[in-house]
Amino acid sequence: MTSLKKLQILLMFTAILLLLHIAPEQASAAANVSAKIKEGLKQVQTLLTGLVVTVGICVSIWIIIKKLPGVDDPHTKNEMFRGVGMALAGVGLAAAIVWLVPWMYALFA
Repeated sequence: MTSLKKLQILLMFTAILLLLHIAPEQASAAANVSAKIKEGLKQVQTLLTGLVVTVGICVSIWIIIKKLPGVDDPHTKNEMFRGVGMALAGVGLAAAIVWLVPWMYALFA
């Protein structure tokens, strides 16, 4: 056999071994993509929760600043605490929705 024929056989054998070695790694890479997507969605959920909390804090502070000059009046004080309570309830509801909607989707999908 000439050296060129030996080289062709050796290269073919090496290519087959390489493909047999890479194929299982590519199959497991698909599972890694799914895990990476889930991790990315959790980061998006965390970002949305942080955004909801930040907006809730800003709204609560705005309500307090708006009602603070008339805090001596019991009616104004009641409106202030009711407004802050509603803002906190809205934050709780929005934060729960951010986490419950994907969970419900995964539950029925």
